[in-house]
Amino acid sequence: LRSQVIPESHRATIMNWFRVPMNVITCGAFICLHVDTISRDKTIVFAACFMLAVTGTFLCGRFIDVFKNYEETKTDGEETDKSGFLKDEETQEQLKEEVA
Repeated sequence: LRSQVIPESHRATIMNWFRVPMNVITCGAFICLHVDTISRDKTIVFAACFMLAVTGTFLCGRFIDVFKNYEETKTDGEETDKSGFLKDEETQEQLKEEVA
């Protein structure tokens, strides 16, 4: 699945960015199990994990919506640069005149 979703050139970097927070959450959960209050009642750890899963699901849905909106607003063959100008012949001519 990873090879289908993440390009080979960026796979290690992207996976490392997700690995660090996952390890922090896991270590935090294990450390919390040594706290007397939490060790007696594991529902606190379960509730925290459940809330993180719900938050992740919500954020994933928002990301998909934003990505779909981005794809819909993208026009065929036209790209914009960082300044917002369309890369067409008129704009290129104006830029050449300003530089000259």
